[in-house]
Amino acid sequence: MSRRHSHDTRTDSDYQPTRHRPAPSFTVQAIMLALTVGVVVVASYPVLSLVAMTAAVGLVALGRVVTRRAERDSVNVHVPGLPVQVTVASTARD
Repeated sequence: MSRRHSHDTRTDSDYQPTRHRPAPSFTVQAIMLALTVGVVVVASYPVLSLVAMTAAVGLVALGRVVTRRAERDSVNVHVPGLPVQVTVASTARD
């Protein structure tokens, strides 16, 4: 019994070199690393991750409420003698 061998006699040097894409930028690599770490943390500590995410969402919501109140309660003040108009923001506590 004899084995049939391929008659392809080309060597590595006979193949055209392939064009490789350049490496991703440092920013893309940093984002991918952060996402990977995030996935590992969420998989390892799901309850702690849920608490942290809930706190982060709460802080963002609180910041939006405070910002909305400051924008809604703004008062325009004309400064005599100056060609500018100053907007003074007041919060609900003022």
